[in-house]
Amino acid sequence: MTLNGANFASDATLLVGGIVATNVVVQSSTVLTAAVGAKAAAGPADVIVTSNGHSATLSRAFTFVAPTGNNQPPVVRSIRSVGSRPGAPPGFADINDTVTLTADAADAETPVSALTFLWTGPGTFAGTTATTSWHLPASVSPAPSPATVTVTAVETYAEGKLTHTQTSEPKSLVMQVHDSQKEILDMGEDFLTLFSNSSVTTSQVLHNFSTSCAGRDAEANDTNGNRARYAEDFPKFRITRHTPVLIQFGGRCQFNESGDACSAFDVHWEVTYIKADATHYGGEHETTDGTDYVTAVLENNQWRLCSSRFSGVSTNPLTGETRLVSW
Repeated sequence: MTLNGANFASDATLLVGGIVATNVVVQSSTVLTAAVGAKAAAGPADVIVTSNGHSATLSRAFTFVAPTGNNQPPVVRSIRSVGSRPGAPPGFADINDTVTLTADAADAETPVSALTFLWTGPGTFAGTTATTSWHLPASVSPAPSPATVTVTAVETYAEGKLTHTQTSEPKSLVMQVHDSQKEILDMGEDFLTLFSNSSVTTSQVLHNFSTSCAGRDAEANDTNGNRARYAEDFPKFRITRHTPVLIQFGGRCQFNESGDACSAFDVHWEVTYIKADATHYGGEHETTDGTDYVTAVLENNQWRLCSSRFSGVSTNPLTGETRLVSW
């Protein structure tokens, strides 16, 4: 609005219907301009200027006009997410990753392409259209953590000589934000560490395995066989992680094992045979070095281990005899 009067000074403030105006600019001692905010109720309003310690009121000089209500606000029905990795399930996101979000919206009077979409949530969003790129934060704690993305659609329309805006009800989507590299490597190291301690039960060893993966039964057999044949020298167990973890939903890992993620660990074991077999006598020592390949799957937006395959070399420290081993 533009106000004409007298004795305006640079400290001038303006109230219109009790609403504090913004962007007040004193053009001269007789003219000032300002932006008037919205008021909850329509009707005439007083205009009050305060400047240089004095106030002046122009009664009922401004009228707030409400929309007729004939124009209906936009509606956001849902939000769809598409991850950056092929095959990533809806609702999955990884730290420092970019996810495409699309709002399914409608408006009776205005095309969706003309609406403005306001996206909020952790991280950053690119643009104000129905489809946006969401760049996630570089870290979360704990991992995974839920993150809520919210969008509102804003419609701008003309009615008579006035321009109005209407905003949809907010629509939210809860995403699980993972630190997949850390989660999978932590679970893999936990599994191999427990496997290497003969006092730990098989069920404890496999506590991070999916019950729907066939690899779990195979690993249970391997663990039971290990407990029956060897006594692990746990303090001498060593493990080193391979990075990065390969994440490829619905893909294949080493040894043609299926999995959404493929990880690997260099391991060193030292054991004592509990009893004799066809090739070893009771009390015989053996060291084994190699790589254990551990796969993982995403179930209900949680990473779970799926299978384990080891390949390496066992050595008799007394004779130096070596043999290739795998299980």
